[in-house]
Amino acid sequence: MYAISTPIDDQYAGDGIAVRGISYGMPTIRVDGNDIFAIFAATQKARAMILEQKRPALIEAITYRVGDHSTSDFSAAYRNDEEMKKWKELLK
Repeated sequence: MYAISTPIDDQYAGDGIAVRGISYGMPTIRVDGNDIFAIFAATQKARAMILEQKRPALIEAITYRVGDHSTSDFSAAYRNDEEMKKWKELLK
C-alpha cells in the first residue's frame, strides 16, 4: 500500500493499475497478493491465457509490505503503530 514512503493513493489516480491493462486490451487479473493460493491460481490462469492467445497478460497483486522497503527506508516514519499492529495481526 506504499511505494517507499508514498501511499498508493498519492501515486496514481484510480483504483490500482488493472484498469491500465484493460485499456491496452490485455487480459488482466487482480488478486489478493497476500493469499498464496490466489496468487498461484491467478498465475496459472494468466499463463493459460498467454499460451492460448499468444499475447501478454497483467496480474495486479494487491498486497501490503509489512517491513521497510529497503535498507535506506524507515517505514515507522510514515506508518503509525496502529496500522502496523493491524497488519501484523492479519498476517500471522
